[in-house]
Amino acid sequence: MMKDELDRIADELSSLAELGIKKAKAKGAKESEVFVSNVNTLSISIKTGAVVTRQGTSLGVGIRVVLGKKVGFAATSGVDEAAIERTAQEAVDVARIRPLDPKFNHLSDPVKIASKDGIMDNRVLGLSETDALKEVSTLSKTAFEYDKRIKALFGGIVVQKGAFAVANSRAVAGCSKGAGVGGGVYLTAVERGKQKTGSESVDTRKLVSFSDVGSKAAQRAIRMLESKPLRKSLRTTVVWENVAIAPLLQGMLNQASNARNVQEGKSFFKDKLGQKVASGIFTALDDGQLPEGLQTFRVDTEGIPLQTTNLIEKGVLKGYIYDSYSAIQEHKKSTGSASRNWPEPFLSTPIIQTTNLVLKPGAKDLDGLTREVDEGVLVTDFVMGSGHANMTTGEFSVVAPSAFLIEKGEVKNPLEPVTIAGNFFNSLKNITNIGSDSKITGAGKIPSLIMTDLSVSG
Repeated sequence: MMKDELDRIADELSSLAELGIKKAKAKGAKESEVFVSNVNTLSISIKTGAVVTRQGTSLGVGIRVVLGKKVGFAATSGVDEAAIERTAQEAVDVARIRPLDPKFNHLSDPVKIASKDGIMDNRVLGLSETDALKEVSTLSKTAFEYDKRIKALFGGIVVQKGAFAVANSRAVAGCSKGAGVGGGVYLTAVERGKQKTGSESVDTRKLVSFSDVGSKAAQRAIRMLESKPLRKSLRTTVVWENVAIAPLLQGMLNQASNARNVQEGKSFFKDKLGQKVASGIFTALDDGQLPEGLQTFRVDTEGIPLQTTNLIEKGVLKGYIYDSYSAIQEHKKSTGSASRNWPEPFLSTPIIQTTNLVLKPGAKDLDGLTREVDEGVLVTDFVMGSGHANMTTGEFSVVAPSAFLIEKGEVKNPLEPVTIAGNFFNSLKNITNIGSDSKITGAGKIPSLIMTDLSVSG
């Protein structure tokens, strides 16, 4: 698949979306919205030598219709005219039996803002199964060659490319295209009966070499074989590597910045616009137009242009993210923050979601941040439990399998798994420095950072 083919697919999807609007109107819908997507996924996984390849295309349509203040939704795989007509009828049937939504006014209106899709690399679009297999082989080979103590490995590469189109009866019409590749490994090192893990991954819109991913993961695991128990609990400073803090940042800020959560009293940021909610060095954007961002598209899944929304500026809360439903409640415009669940987005209705969370970086790399800390803990690699945090209150407790003791600015011995607990929103105010090492992740473009006064035990 090359760019011209993806352009052709996008044009076809746009035509199908417009056809769906006509079909829904003929079925009696007062308003309608049609979402059509075509996503091709190539997945090659490896588990200690055993390789599994999967490739397929997810193609389907999801239709929302409005009857008064009743909203119905139906979806199906396949996008021929018969499938679209059948789905429109099912959506109308669902709407008839749905309860009234007193807050519903109408579907989204067009928003005129310049926007574009993220970076489109023809090398990613043209990446073949054979090419991907070679990269997966390299992932495995470099890991096992790094050190004979590497005994088990799970990893692989996923390539996704596709397009979606959305249109509604209020003259919204748009389409977006994208392609990206991600590769990573999770492996185990064993010595004298002791087992430790390490991981490394790269997610990108540009084709890169994955040759050092396996060796970096191996290096992480081997370092942890010398780990020692902390044997105490303390309130201390934590230096978070970018990949370790990214999931917690995304989960918490997405929940707190979600306008619908604010309206329903489920957000920590409710009634805090214009107030200081973080350290003065902390600035966070939701940047739906970041060229290299994994979630950068021309329009969101309601057909509204993606944009850059200022969430927190120098510690002060500046804004929330909106879909059309939440924006209409406040007589505002959507921020282009409507998302659906990939790789089959046509199966779900839109939810509010950050696109690419971007933190303003500082001047020091991870080593530079560590040298600032007299006493504390460095947390690297992944942490476990971020998804179980209380996203409303901010209370969290995570386990860090790859942590190190810091003494007088030097990284000392690795630690057996430690538990780190605190209140995320209080910790935002306790950020003392932010790194220069921003990394593209599923959360966005995230640097390492330092938080003080967290509970660490192990």
